[in-house]
Amino acid sequence: MIDQSKFETLYSKCGGVFKTTVLMQKRMRELNRGARKLVDDKAKNPIEVVMREIHEGKIELIPDNEKNREIIRAEVERMTMGRPAQVEVQEATSEDELERRILSALSKDD
Repeated sequence: MIDQSKFETLYSKCGGVFKTTVLMQKRMRELNRGARKLVDDKAKNPIEVVMREIHEGKIELIPDNEKNREIIRAEVERMTMGRPAQVEVQEATSEDELERRILSALSKDD
């Protein structure tokens, strides 16, 4: 059982219950799709892993705006060593499909 006070700490770090819940759901989805843990943790429970990542400041929920999109694009380019990922994005692409394509492109080793 996870102590309620740990959640209260996370709520204050993230800016409320809703933002914490959204961040935890998005990160757990990434972990379930094969993303690596950002903390050294032997815990098998993804909720505990995500809580530690938030507590240690490894992840945060950022607003969806053009400035942040540019930062993310630059980071993806850096991670792919300057080679933009070959991902075709159509206007009707869902957020889940786009995330899957990005993770797939980043996990390919050349």
